[in-house]
Amino acid sequence: MEKTRRVSRRTPFEYRDDRGQNLLEVFNQELGKSEEDLMEEVIQRAVDRPARRFWISEERAQRVLNEMARKPLSTRYHPLKREMYEEIRRRCDKVERQHPQWTFSRCVCHVVNQPAPKFYLSVSSARVIILEERKRCAREKMRKLRHLLSE
Repeated sequence: MEKTRRVSRRTPFEYRDDRGQNLLEVFNQELGKSEEDLMEEVIQRAVDRPARRFWISEERAQRVLNEMARKPLSTRYHPLKREMYEEIRRRCDKVERQHPQWTFSRCVCHVVNQPAPKFYLSVSSARVIILEERKRCAREKMRKLRHLLSE
């Protein structure tokens, strides 16, 4: 009997690098505030700080908000993601009242590109992103150093 491999429908996250840079900036600011805190506490404070934007694509936000209009979100969503979608929906409702001539997609696009109240990430997810971003920064520094030395 041949095994069938499950194919993931996930697409690469288009804002991955920007989110990582934003999170690392905030993390470094929090890291400099206290030398006695545990790393978990520093990461928790970082993810609870405001983000440059909602780290979700306009298309994905629109799909989820359309789903929310039809029925309550299923329990498969992580509580932090549910909280994020609820915040986006609240803001979209407000924008729709302020700009009734705007389309739904324009409202969603406007909202997700606004600063977000927090990153909506778990500490474990944020730790992985921070470590990946630190590695990427180190590789970039090494690449620049090699380039300078080869000149």
